[in-house]
Amino acid sequence: MKQLHDKRMNYASLFWVFMAGSVLGFIVEGLWCVLRKGAWENHVATVWGPLCLVYGVGAVAIYVMAMVACGWRPTKQFMMCALAGTVVEYFTSLFQEIFFGSRSWDYSQHYIHLNGRVSLRMALMWGALGLCFIRWVLPALQAALGHMQGQGWHLACAALSCWLVVNLLVTGAALGRWKERQAGESPSNRVEVSLDERFPNARMETLFNNMTFH
Repeated sequence: MKQLHDKRMNYASLFWVFMAGSVLGFIVEGLWCVLRKGAWENHVATVWGPLCLVYGVGAVAIYVMAMVACGWRPTKQFMMCALAGTVVEYFTSLFQEIFFGSRSWDYSQHYIHLNGRVSLRMALMWGALGLCFIRWVLPALQAALGHMQGQGWHLACAALSCWLVVNLLVTGAALGRWKERQAGESPSNRVEVSLDERFPNARMETLFNNMTFH
């Protein structure tokens, strides 16, 4: 286990887990909307790319814990994944509200919830997804990561990491400007004018269709 831990717990491996979780989360959310509403919805967290970041962070948390808990009983693994996903979801929601004054989900209508950020229903979902991840995704992921160790993969990791940083910075600026527009504030510089042109309300509403500002 120590040898596996040493080979699979470096930055590159965790980055690929994060990216895989973010993309798979985007797909899961879209399929869930098809089942519930009969139509696909884009639930993204960035202005570029099919990335649902809360799933990416959750995947990393579950991956790290799974490396330790791969020999545990299924019930214990389920509880561990439910707790990890709930903690990630709660603090992601709190971070978004503090820094952007917005929310992308609200579970206040669920039977048991905490400030609408997390709920028992979603904790159970995180537990089920995490258990599926450990049972079926993790073995394939470990095998794939074992082959993603060459220089080309390291260059790809570095390039995508830089792209993700830029993506997050532009997303934060676009969200901030979107909030200002809703408050009736006009652009005050060329950067804000460019943000208004590239990320108008219609585009932001399509990308972040569940987001509401306070």
